[in-house]
Amino acid sequence: MWLMLAVKAVRQNHKASANLLRLLDEFRCMVNVCIAGGIEENVSSLKTTATSILHNYRKATKENPQTRFPYARRLMMNTCYGFKIQNGHLRLPFKPRQYVYVKLNNHTLKVLSGVDVRSITLTPGSVSISYSKETVEIKPEGYLGIDRNLDNSTAASTDHRPFEDSTCQV
Repeated sequence: MWLMLAVKAVRQNHKASANLLRLLDEFRCMVNVCIAGGIEENVSSLKTTATSILHNYRKATKENPQTRFPYARRLMMNTCYGFKIQNGHLRLPFKPRQYVYVKLNNHTLKVLSGVDVRSITLTPGSVSISYSKETVEIKPEGYLGIDRNLDNSTAASTDHRPFEDSTCQV
């Protein structure tokens, strides 16, 4: 049996505090500095968030050389460092020894119990936390295919089991 690493994410809505909005704005400014440096030095891999903006900018300048200088507009933050889940809250460093807390709901805490948290993405209205866990690969005994159409449904399996033709609505 093989062990596989499954990576998933859980998302929840929240209301951003004033400190969190300042943190998101600071992150946006850092991304804009990375974009300016990437264009000036012709580097495309300074920061993953800036990389996609730089890629789109370079593609647009090929079609139109007078394309406007790009910059990040939306408040968002994507990080895999410095955060911690503590007492039902997501703790983010704001200043030295000062933290911003985002309260996590019961569903999010239940999903994240016993898994490795990998990264977070924060916006003013939501938090998305990606996590990974090891799972065992399962060898299937067979496969089942179902084709649903307007008038009928058809099923087929790899072990050639007969299926009853149902006329019920799907």
